[in-house]
Amino acid sequence: MRKCVLLLAASASTLAVAVPSHAQEAPDGPRVEKGDIIVTARKRQESVLRVPVIETVLSQEALSKAQVTDVTGIANQVAGLQIGNNVLTVGTQISLRGVGTSSLDAGVDQSVSLNIDGLQLTQGATYGVGMFDMAQVEVLKGPQALFFGKNSPGGVISIRTADPGDELEIEGRAIYGFEARQKRGELIVSTPLSDTVGFRFAGMYSDEDGYFRNLATALPGTGAVTPSTTRYNGGDEFIVRGTVVWEPDPSVTVRLKANATEKRVTGGGSPFGSCPDGNGAPVGIPFINPNDDCKVDRTLYIVDVDPAAFPQARNGGVPFMKYEAQFGTLEINYEAAPSISVNSTTGYFNTVIDGMLNGVNAGFAGPSLIADNHFTRRDFTQEIRVQSDFADSPVNFLLGGFYQDANVSNRVWVGGNLAYFINPAFATLTAGINDVDIEAWSAFGQLRWKPVETLEIAAGVRYTDEKRHDDASRMTSLTATPTPIAIANPDLRSKNWSPELTITYTPTDDLTIFGALKQGYKSGSFIMTAPPTAGADNSFGDERVRGGEVGVKARLADRALTVNTAFYYYKYDDLQVGANEVAADGLPVIRTINAASSKVYGVDFEATYHPPGVPGLSTRLAVNWNHARFGKFDNAPCWGGQRIEDGCNLFFNEDTGNFQAQDLSGVRLPKAADWTINGGFDYEMPVNEALDLAFGMSGQYSSKFLRNLGDRSDFYQPSHVKFNANLSIAASNDSWELALIGNNLGNKYTAGNCTQFSGATGQIFLSPTFGTDTRNAAGVDELACIQDRGREVFLRLTLRPTSF
Repeated sequence: MRKCVLLLAASASTLAVAVPSHAQEAPDGPRVEKGDIIVTARKRQESVLRVPVIETVLSQEALSKAQVTDVTGIANQVAGLQIGNNVLTVGTQISLRGVGTSSLDAGVDQSVSLNIDGLQLTQGATYGVGMFDMAQVEVLKGPQALFFGKNSPGGVISIRTADPGDELEIEGRAIYGFEARQKRGELIVSTPLSDTVGFRFAGMYSDEDGYFRNLATALPGTGAVTPSTTRYNGGDEFIVRGTVVWEPDPSVTVRLKANATEKRVTGGGSPFGSCPDGNGAPVGIPFINPNDDCKVDRTLYIVDVDPAAFPQARNGGVPFMKYEAQFGTLEINYEAAPSISVNSTTGYFNTVIDGMLNGVNAGFAGPSLIADNHFTRRDFTQEIRVQSDFADSPVNFLLGGFYQDANVSNRVWVGGNLAYFINPAFATLTAGINDVDIEAWSAFGQLRWKPVETLEIAAGVRYTDEKRHDDASRMTSLTATPTPIAIANPDLRSKNWSPELTITYTPTDDLTIFGALKQGYKSGSFIMTAPPTAGADNSFGDERVRGGEVGVKARLADRALTVNTAFYYYKYDDLQVGANEVAADGLPVIRTINAASSKVYGVDFEATYHPPGVPGLSTRLAVNWNHARFGKFDNAPCWGGQRIEDGCNLFFNEDTGNFQAQDLSGVRLPKAADWTINGGFDYEMPVNEALDLAFGMSGQYSSKFLRNLGDRSDFYQPSHVKFNANLSIAASNDSWELALIGNNLGNKYTAGNCTQFSGATGQIFLSPTFGTDTRNAAGVDELACIQDRGREVFLRLTLRPTSF
C-alpha cells in the first residue's frame, strides 16, 4: 500500500504544473482538442483526456509496428493485461488488473469482454478471431457494466476496424515469419462508390508450419503414432471483411460490417510444464517421453493416436482444431434533432469449433483417452441508444435498451484406448451435450449534469434480466443419437442492477480529475466442458463487483508530455474460478465454482513524451501495480498428491478417510502479477527527399504470477522481461515500406495458463491421493502448460500503388 501512495503522490506533484489552453467544440458536442485521441468508452466520441475511465489506446500505427494480429499481441502492449491460452473450446483466457477467467470450462463467459465494431463477445474460443486492418484498439480497465453491459466486470477490449475513406486506397502486404515459417498476405481495397457510399474490402490469408517442435516418438503396440512432422500446431487461416458506409443525409450514417473467418490447426494438447516426480512411469506405461525435461520451452512431446486403438477418432487420429465464424454489425446513427442522436446497433455472431486432442498429452506410449469437442454458438443482439447534447442546458441524458438471444452448445466425447482396455465397450468412456439457450434484456440510462462548465456529475444504471436453460443429454458413442436427461437445476435467472456514478473536474483543457463508483456482474451459467450427469447440478452463480477509482489525466510541458494515473479498489463476490479435481474413477472432474470473495486494488500509471527538440521521437511508459488476492476461499479443491501437511486439511470425508479442500484465502488470483511494466520508444527521420527511416524498441516486465488455481511453487510463472524491436525504411510518399520486426528477442518462454493432472499415470489408471498423511505411487500431479511463443522475427513488405 505504501508503494501505491508514493506513486500517486509523485503523479500529483507532476500534474500540478499543468497549464491551460483553448478548446474547440466537436460536432457531437464534447470539447475536443485538435490532435486529441478520440475514444468511445462511454459510447460517444470524446477526448481520451476527458473521459473518466483509465484506458490504453493503441493506434493503427502502433499495432502495425508490433505486428499485432491477435489478442495476445494486444496484451503485450498493455500493462496489467495477461493472456493464458487453453485447449479446444475453452480458448483464450484474459486477465486485466488481476481479474479474469481461469476455468477449463467452455461455458464460462470471460471477465474481460471483447467488443469488435460494437459486437460484444465473451466466450474464450471466440477470442481466437484473427485481427488486422484495425483502426484503433481501446483497453478499458475496470468494470464497464453501464455502457457495455453484462459480463465485463474486469474490463473491455474494444476494437474498431478501419472504415472506407474519401479516396481510392489499395494496400497489399506480404509477411514472412522466420521462426514459424509463416507466410501471410493481406489485401485492402477501399473506395468511394458515390458521394454518399463508401466500400472497404479487407482480406488475409496465412499459412505456417508451426512454431514449436514436437519430438515425440511412438511406442509400438500402445495406440500411439509418431507425428508426421516435427513442427507443432501449424495450420492456415483466412479472414474476409467487407464494410459499407452510407451517408444519405448529413444527419444519417449507416455502417455495415460483415466478417467471415476460418482457422485450421494440426496438433493439439498442453505439453508438460512441470513433472515434480520426474518423467518416470508409476504404472509401468511410459506416457511421458523419457527425453521430456518437462519445461516450458520450444520443445514438446505429444504423439498422434492410432485409429485402430481409437476407432472413433476423427481426422485419422491426428489431433486438430478447426474454427469457423461469421459475424458482423449494422450501425445506424441518426441525428433526430440538432441536439438529439439515436443509435441502433444490430449484431450477429455464429461460430462452429471442432477439435480432438491427445487427452493426457502422452509423448511416448499412446494416451489412455482422447477428447473430442463440437462447439457451436449463435448470438443475435440489438441495442438502441438515445442521447442528448444540449449546449445551452446543464443537463443531458442517455437512454437505451439491449436484447440478446443466443444458443451455446458443446458436445463432449471422451474415448478410451482399446490397446489398453481391449473391451470395445470402453471405446466411449463418457459423452454428452450441454445445449444452453440464453435470453437477456436490459435497460440503461445516464444523466449528466454540469453545474458549472468545468464540473460534470454523471449518474447511471443498467438493469438486466437474463434467463438460461440447459437441455442436457448423454451419448453412448461419438455418433449415437443423444438421449435427453434431467439435471438438477436446468434453469437459471438473474436480475441485476449495475449503477455507476462519476465526477469529472476539468479546471483547464489540459487537466482532468475524476472519481468513479461502479458496480457490475458476470452471468452464472452451466459447466459445458464435462458431459452432464443425470440428477447432478452443473450450474454456477453470478460474479459481482463493486468499488471505484480516482484518477488524474494531464498534458504537461507545452503538451509534449501526457500523464494518466488512477488508484482503484474493487471487491469481487462469488468470483468464478475453475477447478480441475481428481475423481475416484480417474476421469478428471472439471468444475467452475464461486469463490467467496476477493479484493483487487492498485495503481495504473501511463505517460507518453514527445521531446520538442527531437522531432519524430516518441517515448512511452506504463506501470500497473496490482494487489489481487482471494478474501475468503476455504472450499478450494486440493491438487493430486497434496497432503494434510501441504494444506489439504478441510472438509473431512468419513467415507474415503481423506480431506477434500484447502484454504486459499489471501492467495493471489490466477494471472494476477503484482507488477507489470511496459515501455519503449519510436523514432522516425527522413533519410533524403525520397526515403524515411523508422526504428523503435520496447519491453515488457511482469513479476511472478499464478498460472493455476493454488499455491504450489511450480504453479507460478517466474518474473520475466521481454524485448522487442522494429526497423523500417519507406518511401516518403508512403507508396511502399519494408520492415523488419522482432518480438521477444531475448527468447523468453512463458505460460499464462497451466492445469494440474496425473499425466504420468495416464490420468485414469492411478489417481494421486490427497488429504491424507502420505502419497501413493502416483505421487504429485504434473502440470500441462500452453507455452507462449519465444523469439519471433518478421519481414514485411507493404505496397500502396495509389500513393505513387
